[in-house]
Amino acid sequence: MPYRLDITQGDWPADLLRKGVEGLLAEAMVLTLATSGHERGPHANLAFFAYDDDLVLYFVSERSTRHSHHLAEEARAAATVFLPPPVFGEQLRGLQLTGSAGEAWGRQAEAALAAYQGRYPSFAQDEDVRRQYLTGAGAGALYRFEVDELTAVDEPNFGRRNYLRARVVR
Repeated sequence: MPYRLDITQGDWPADLLRKGVEGLLAEAMVLTLATSGHERGPHANLAFFAYDDDLVLYFVSERSTRHSHHLAEEARAAATVFLPPPVFGEQLRGLQLTGSAGEAWGRQAEAALAAYQGRYPSFAQDEDVRRQYLTGAGAGALYRFEVDELTAVDEPNFGRRNYLRARVVR
């Protein structure tokens, strides 16, 4: 069953919020992922992403990166997805997301690859590369970010400075 949004702050119909969230995800291509580790402290990185109908975001990264090491230690993470405003301080559009993230394995890896290739058709077309991602045999890995809570701002659609907060219910 697909997710639903339980609005915790703001006055907006949940179905319209969901449509707005999915519209923002469709328009944006890059997320900023924030992680933290015990020895290396906080870190933010950029990643191209894809998403599915259950509000799970997928990205690809090397296992040797700082954020990959962080996610191996602690699955809690935050991310932002936003669209550049046409002028400074106006027409803001974006999402702040919290949840858990980690390397995708088994069926999760298959779902990650399908979503990623759906958005970026040229990704992992070589059969050896595809197999490496699905089996975890390469230096790169498929990751999933399962959104638990979000804050959405979409001034053209929700109004100026109308921040809508919701829990994701699956």
